[in-house]
Amino acid sequence: MPDREGRLTAYAAGRTGGVVRWTESVTRPEEWSRPELLLADTGILPYLSVARGTDGYVDLFTMRRKGGGSRAPLDVVYASQYQTGRPMTGWHSIGNPHGQDAAQAAALGAPVAVVDGSDVVHVFVRSAAGGVFTRRRNREGTWGKWTALPCKRVRDGISAVVTRSGRVELFMPADKGVYVWRQEKPGGSLDRAPNLVFIARPETASGVESYEDRITHFWRDEGTGEVVAYRLPGPGGEDVAPAPLAGGSGRGPLALSRCLVDGYDCTVLAQAEETGTLAVTAYPTEAESAGAWWADTREPCEGAPALARDRAGRLVVAAIGPEGGLSVTRQRADQQGMALEAWLRF
Repeated sequence: MPDREGRLTAYAAGRTGGVVRWTESVTRPEEWSRPELLLADTGILPYLSVARGTDGYVDLFTMRRKGGGSRAPLDVVYASQYQTGRPMTGWHSIGNPHGQDAAQAAALGAPVAVVDGSDVVHVFVRSAAGGVFTRRRNREGTWGKWTALPCKRVRDGISAVVTRSGRVELFMPADKGVYVWRQEKPGGSLDRAPNLVFIARPETASGVESYEDRITHFWRDEGTGEVVAYRLPGPGGEDVAPAPLAGGSGRGPLALSRCLVDGYDCTVLAQAEETGTLAVTAYPTEAESAGAWWADTREPCEGAPALARDRAGRLVVAAIGPEGGLSVTRQRADQQGMALEAWLRF
């Protein structure tokens, strides 16, 4: 995730609780800090959702068990970073929408957090019964109450995307389709869009702004596991079926970014392969008909990979290896196509 100057920071959930952080050098992009274990807490689950505001502040959201064992109630917690590479605050709890119901509080889904264009933080969680709750923090730092969104049988893996204008769009896979909620303007209410009839595998949804204020959603088909892309039709526009993009050899959600390839605006997708390595593909943005040809980089990848652009606009690809180290590569500026430099390991 880049700061205002374009310097990157990589975050990963610690295997024994807490957060591991690597920070890019101020003057030498090929150099990163040694890994820092921050906010160590054995009750913290190995999961992170990172939300960055327009002020450059970063909030990391996860969950903490209130006691031992998998049936202990969960709290949604967050910690804040106010300057790149500097210490973070401690963990702060925003509770659990199930309150004192210990059984339901133990089955809460993982939080997903974003910051809209009005610097309002939105947190979404799947409830124990398959609904969705949301909670907001205004720009003054005050948290509102947990609010239920009317939906049911939602699956794990909610996706929330913010456009450059600051508008939030929420994509929630469910057993019989997809719920979509969206803001009409930054800072406004979340309004429900028509349900989608497509079935997405749990924990595979993600999205990226592919044109001004327009989001392309990606997920894995329930039956085949292949990657598909879909955009909501504009006012009066014709709805089209999700576009297939191969990738059936992968697992989990996709990492997404856009960058220039040979002078063309392209969407880049990265995924963890079932074999435990990282694969990438790129195609002209919103031209899914061009197809996708996945290239396995052979670099080990545990969990989901990450994509970003550096201060020069080049694509940066990152992965966590089996031993917990960070691997990073960048787009080569001296070659045509989506060529990557040699991997650097930290």
